[in-house]
Amino acid sequence: MANSPSGESVVARLARIVAAFDHDHEFLNLTSVAQRTGLPLSTAQRLVVDLLAHGFLERTPDGLLRAGRLIRQHGAPGPAEAFVRLRNAAVPLMESVHAVLKAQITLAVLDNDETLYLERVSRGSTATNLTQKVARLPLTSTPSGLVLLAHQPPDYQESVLASTPGESENLRVVLAQARTAGYFTRPGIIREGTVAVSVPVLGNDDAGLPAALTAVIPEEDAQIPLTVAVLRSASFAISAALKRPPELSRPSPEILLSSRRL
Repeated sequence: MANSPSGESVVARLARIVAAFDHDHEFLNLTSVAQRTGLPLSTAQRLVVDLLAHGFLERTPDGLLRAGRLIRQHGAPGPAEAFVRLRNAAVPLMESVHAVLKAQITLAVLDNDETLYLERVSRGSTATNLTQKVARLPLTSTPSGLVLLAHQPPDYQESVLASTPGESENLRVVLAQARTAGYFTRPGIIREGTVAVSVPVLGNDDAGLPAALTAVIPEEDAQIPLTVAVLRSASFAISAALKRPPELSRPSPEILLSSRRL
């Protein structure tokens, strides 16, 4: 799927637009959509036209935009909206994990057969939307991608491994270990002297895997069990938030004040 010059996917941009409509912002004009999403007006206009054509948005008689019949009738988020809901549920917990571990924390999802990084929390405990930058990597190149791949169906795993013939046997072992252990580690991903530790975040049915949560910690005196325990606690909390209806998952004003959300 085509990316913007910043590296942001069409899915991510559509997600921003869909997520702009909530209980407090049921009706928006095009300018408000652009302001709430941070997209250029011309980009917002082009994507809104596509969403209107496919029924994800519709116009009211007075010319305002609102969520379309597909979203209202089915009441279930599509992939783009689900990414935004996942990100918004995860950000406050990622900031808490960062405060405990003093490490860079990332949130990644599987999108278009790649690892798409939705969020990063690093120094200063400030969420940084990675979809504003080049944030896509091959599934087999990072712990996040390997954790995502480890929890996919075998047929899908094999289709990905077919593109790495020289490494497929070793990767099969790695994927099996990651799934069995419930986490995966690899040194030197971000820079020398660090270790990346990744855990899965389960979806609404405890079967789907919407995300991988990763911490990058110093390799010297690395406390892997502690890091895994902290990440897993956050993972369980994110999963619990995703299981609640959207109206029950909205954050408190205190969280909104301390955490940048879409």
